Amino acid sequence: MKKIYDYICDAAVVIGCCVGVGFLCGKEAQVFFGNAVNVAVFAVVFFAVNVIFREYCRKKRCSSLSQLSVNVFTKFAWIFDLALTTCCFVCIVTMLAGAEQCLGSVLPVSSVIPLYGLVTSVIAAAVLSKGMKALKIANVISITLAVALIVTLLCINTEKSGFSQIKVPPYKPAAYALFSVTMSFGVTTQLGAESDLKRNLITSATAAAVLSALMLLIIYLSDFSLNLPAIENIKNPYVLALSVVTITLSAVTGIVANAMPIVEQMRDFIPDHSLCCILTFGSALAFSLFGFDFAVNFGYVLVGVIGAIVIIAAVARQFCERRRKSA
Repeated sequence: MKKIYDYICDAAVVIGCCVGVGFLCGKEAQVFFGNAVNVAVFAVVFFAVNVIFREYCRKKRCSSLSQLSVNVFTKFAWIFDLALTTCCFVCIVTMLAGAEQCLGSVLPVSSVIPLYGLVTSVIAAAVLSKGMKALKIANVISITLAVALIVTLLCINTEKSGFSQIKVPPYKPAAYALFSVTMSFGVTTQLGAESDLKRNLITSATAAAVLSALMLLIIYLSDFSLNLPAIENIKNPYVLALSVVTITLSAVTGIVANAMPIVEQMRDFIPDHSLCCILTFGSALAFSLFGFDFAVNFGYVLVGVIGAIVIIAAVARQFCERRRKSA
């Protein structure tokens, strides 16, 4: 029973890191998927890359981004350590920008500061201070609320006659899969290092299946003529309340997963945990003012490219090591 519980928590962390603001509001469906066929491309790439990465961490005992950088890039580790930290920071900026735009659209307020981003940062800092256990609990709650929101939207959109379809090239869902894996590096390094092959396969397959099923539902619910295709037309006040809570918590879980490695590295120079959080979230809030659309279109591609470089370098290094041993 404990093993099943561990598998569920493991998969929930991975899923929770991926089901963020852009996922729930339909923006990612609009930019990276567009139709149901591309979901299959995402599922295959996400599963394969996630297994490869987790297995590398397991075999090399890389339980942190710093250990991963040293193991894969040796003397150039500092360059890619910085690149991976940048990926995490870009993801935090994206989540904050998404929370500000999405929550502002469903519950408008007049404010000269990114109020929703600030509130999300404070909640994220509180969860971050409690560590991985708090993140796992928050992820389970976040996924439950996300499913509840999607089911509720399905029930109230009874006039929907079929899937919205727009043309999106198949490399985009593949790039999104790389982004999704990369943005969870901060937690999957630790999870992969602590797992075995069976657990890595099962949790990767479970995460790919659940994410694909949820994305299919989001595509079905979306009106791609809108800026926020899945949630922009919500009128029911109770559904609005549910969407606000769900989007906030989904942003929090994604932010915490990416803030963990940044704060961990900053504490080598600044021992005060609270100050590290303030510096991380304060600077991320400033960059989030560039807007959600910019963060999605530019940030996701940047993160995906860096993640692809890490995966390719890890595979190449393992291949070279096997060649040397066999020789």
